[in-house]
Amino acid sequence: MEEHQEELATIESIDSGAVYTLALKTHVGMSIQTFRYFAGWCDKIQVMPVKITASCLTFTKREPIGVCGIVIPWNYPLMMLAWKTAACLAAGNTVVLKPAQVTPLTALKFAELTVKAGFPKGVVNILPGAGSLIGQRLSDHPDVRKIGFTGSTPTGKHIMKSCAVSNVKKVSLELGGKSPLIIFSDSDLDKAVRMGMGAVFFNKGENCIAAGRLFVEDSIHDEFVKRVVSKLTHEDTSSVLQQP
Repeated sequence: MEEHQEELATIESIDSGAVYTLALKTHVGMSIQTFRYFAGWCDKIQVMPVKITASCLTFTKREPIGVCGIVIPWNYPLMMLAWKTAACLAAGNTVVLKPAQVTPLTALKFAELTVKAGFPKGVVNILPGAGSLIGQRLSDHPDVRKIGFTGSTPTGKHIMKSCAVSNVKKVSLELGGKSPLIIFSDSDLDKAVRMGMGAVFFNKGENCIAAGRLFVEDSIHDEFVKRVVSKLTHEDTSSVLQQP
């Protein structure tokens, strides 16, 4: 991935609309860091003995789950792939990943890179397509032992139901919400304006933790709104939009 990071960033930018510099530093850079971090776990998932009495030990033996189905969204395609896939692989599992229907390209490039890196055939599998078809089939399939999904709450509920009915799969869900940012009257108002704008506009507003709501104390509400409007209409907002 490091050897192909410029290509990955270009594909991510074309596919998801991310600014190239952001795609290179964040989408691709953090994905590489994620795989490097989880690579360190490969030799640390061990039997854990616990001494119960002087003559009795218990053991917790950690084993791979098996086939993990992963369904990811379109806002950070490569990062979402990395966060879920790296952990699965480090623990000895195989992966069937369905990228978002509108942003499949970096996932397909990643699959190509796994072949170049020498991954055994069948360990990483990418299945582009509609969630109603591919995602549903993963949820229903008896050989899939775990589903990881990031997306909407209604879809998450449907996945939980399908996983329960099929073979009681393990399920990890990161579902939608509306994260509020709370601003009090004793705050640094200029900084609060910058942080508030960055929290909702970063990555074009396509964030699972985007501050889609602002709770502003009454006494500073009008002044806060005035400063936000001023920044949006009269000033360069590039620094605001690019802050982490």
